[in-house]
Amino acid sequence: MNGKKISFSLYFLEKISPLSNEFKSFYQQQVKHALYKKGSILNESGTLCDKLYFIKKGMIRGFHNIEDNEITTWLSSDNELVTSITGFFKHIPASENIQAIEDTYVEYLSYDDFQIALSKYPEMVRIFNILLIEYYIHAENRTLLSRIPSAKGRFDHFVSNGNTFLLNRAPHKFLANMLSMRPETFSRILKANEADFANEMES
Repeated sequence: MNGKKISFSLYFLEKISPLSNEFKSFYQQQVKHALYKKGSILNESGTLCDKLYFIKKGMIRGFHNIEDNEITTWLSSDNELVTSITGFFKHIPASENIQAIEDTYVEYLSYDDFQIALSKYPEMVRIFNILLIEYYIHAENRTLLSRIPSAKGRFDHFVSNGNTFLLNRAPHKFLANMLSMRPETFSRILKANEADFANEMES
């Protein structure tokens, strides 16, 4: 690959599926890099989302503007892949906004290059299918989360699904919003959860 430093996102893809040298060479030539400052909008609702992002370091959220309110629907951080699923894969204006909530370094592949990769390299088809399955698993989990009636139940479900690290990293206003509760309710439940954990450690 002409001595070019290997993109971190290529390592990410190789963990999903074995990659041919031809694909690696293509990918290295097409992948781009960007740094988004905290608060930057990567993609705005109503515009075409034509990039598939791999987060090297940072945090990104997806949110909708509904009845003058921002509704956070997902949070992603280091070593995760993000885009507007409907906007990117159907190549239509996105319904959601995508925002960096930390200074965030990404690598990204354009929609056109993604389509070329799908048409030329079987491994990209395998990767796409695996990622699609993962997306539907997460979507199913978010649907269940939204149907849990109590705030405490939603919090417990969120934490039990591997999201504990977000409690110490993501702004609590976004977590509360994503879990459909007031910030003060989130704070109260979080404090009670921390107290319960401390008691367990002492016993």
